[in-house]
Amino acid sequence: MRILMVSPFLPDAAAQHGGGVYLSSLALALATKTELGLVTLLRRGEQERLDADAGPWRWRGTLPYRERPPQQGRLRHQLRLLWHWRRLPLVAAKHWHPAMPGLLQRAQAEFRPEVVLVEMAQMAQYLPYLRGVPTVLTDHESGAPSCTRTGLGTLGDRRDAILWRRYVRRFYPLATVLQTVTTEDARSLSSALGRGVLVRPPSFLVPDAPVSPEQAPPRSLFLGDYSHPPNTEAAAVLVRDVLPRLRAADPTAELWLAGPHQDRLQSLADTPGVRLLGFVPDLHVLFGGVRLLLAPLWSGGGFRMKVLAALAHGLPVVTNALGARGCNAPTPARTIVEGPQQLADAALELLRSPTQAAVAGRAAFAWARANLTGDAVARVQLECAANLVAARPA
Repeated sequence: MRILMVSPFLPDAAAQHGGGVYLSSLALALATKTELGLVTLLRRGEQERLDADAGPWRWRGTLPYRERPPQQGRLRHQLRLLWHWRRLPLVAAKHWHPAMPGLLQRAQAEFRPEVVLVEMAQMAQYLPYLRGVPTVLTDHESGAPSCTRTGLGTLGDRRDAILWRRYVRRFYPLATVLQTVTTEDARSLSSALGRGVLVRPPSFLVPDAPVSPEQAPPRSLFLGDYSHPPNTEAAAVLVRDVLPRLRAADPTAELWLAGPHQDRLQSLADTPGVRLLGFVPDLHVLFGGVRLLLAPLWSGGGFRMKVLAALAHGLPVVTNALGARGCNAPTPARTIVEGPQQLADAALELLRSPTQAAVAGRAAFAWARANLTGDAVARVQLECAANLVAARPA
């Protein structure tokens, strides 16, 4: 079988965001069982990485993501986005490329896919150019990415939300199969569209050996891309409302904030106990330096790749219900509580007891080995694809 993946970014195990890591894990597993092609938008520097390592792709078609110019041409870029914003939500407008319809046509002619996997909401706008082949649209955040603040104030955000609802009603019905990455998102979309919605479970590349949280100092970690507003919001709440409670009980307790776009957190940098790390490419080294992942969220949809990454490396997680979406790991691997004091109390149990951290870490790694392998997710996706191929008219 030949499957074409259409993604807004490069599936890459070294990506600075969870979506790229997740799709990389899925692609590597799919490629062991089928021929896999890729159509994607590339950011600066990604073409060189793709040229150096072809990865699992039998066929590739790429276009440059139209990033905002540093100075010259910025006004033209903004006017172009505003023009597309007449009918598309802003994130979708940012991912519109006039050459994409032609590239998709070339992919169908040269690679001849039997099924196309269209990943994430912003790529649904290209479904009209894939009418000749069965399509599976995977929505990662229940109809609209969380980072949809327009920068144009409350009225601009409100208008963008309206555009997202129209966008979903316009493009999502064109997909042969619609699926999400959490049961909560599936229920929401099914209710909004009046059709069945499947769930594709998450996956992560689990390393051969776990970290040893019991050997780390009393240190918590929050991890995320801080261009994503839910992560910036969560980091601020942790520093303002949770860390002081940790340090009142243990003055040596620290909170590390890792991830790209750390400049958005500069107002937190001078807080006692806080350390901004920026993007750390080696997760094993990062997770090996802390006792737990402290990862509650108060907004956003989809599942939490940061939680899966920590569990896969044998690092226990303390979070809230929203931060735990898409992950059903049991206690003590994952502890779910609500409120700053409860989060602090749960974190302190691990920070004060290396033995308890070791037990929780081993439980996390065992759960990840049993539940996060890419093979399991690939089997779900391949079964869906096989059903679509079998249902096509001769």
